[in-house]
Amino acid sequence: MRRIYIFIFVVVFVLFFSQTLSAKQKWEFNLHYGTWNLNILKSAVENFVTEGADTEFRNGILEKHPELIEELYQRDFNFDTGGNNLGFEIRFYPGGEYGSFSLGLSVEKTKMEFSLSGFVDMEFTDGSYVDFDADGKFVVTPLSYNLSLRWDIKPSWRVHPYVGFGFGAAPVSGDVSYNLSGKFYNAETGLLETESESESKKLKDIEELAIKFYPIIQLNLGLKGRVSENIYLQVDAGIWNGFLVRGGLSFRF
Repeated sequence: MRRIYIFIFVVVFVLFFSQTLSAKQKWEFNLHYGTWNLNILKSAVENFVTEGADTEFRNGILEKHPELIEELYQRDFNFDTGGNNLGFEIRFYPGGEYGSFSLGLSVEKTKMEFSLSGFVDMEFTDGSYVDFDADGKFVVTPLSYNLSLRWDIKPSWRVHPYVGFGFGAAPVSGDVSYNLSGKFYNAETGLLETESESESKKLKDIEELAIKFYPIIQLNLGLKGRVSENIYLQVDAGIWNGFLVRGGLSFRF
């Protein structure tokens, strides 16, 4: 049913603007690819994620061994983000070849990956200790449908800048996984136990997940260059629920 609604939206979009077409107005098809990350906000996100991981490790260990009293806790986590974006866009220029404003509709496949790895050591007052290595990944892979507004600055120039703003939405898609391994020394019994645990889940299968649709917010600045009468190259950078740098090839008619 969702695909039917999307198809209807695209048809209405094309028919609405087709009614106003004249020799002056232009359409443009664009194919683009780029790289995604969250490095601009890395420090803030890293602090939030590692604090949450600290709480989970501490609580998990102390729940299993409530008789122990913590004496020392130390950890070292490495947080990273990365991903990519591939999309196809149809853009309408009501002002024609040198018109500034344009309206675009695109289909975008984006991969946004968040990873955390490191170790946790805990020592207790009776001489017991815990030593664990852990790594986890949270991967979001939305297929989104986006509407964008763009303003080309000095479009008559062979190479000119532009600014764009847009938004979109996608069904929640992706997965989360983690691996945990380590050892626990019990000073009272003198036993050294090894433990390991791993799990992987699709986001759509997580009942506790509150959202079912993933919103996309876009704000980008770019440069566009005319290769020939109908072919253009462009590169831009900006916000795409993170930081996105991409390049594209456009055909105008």
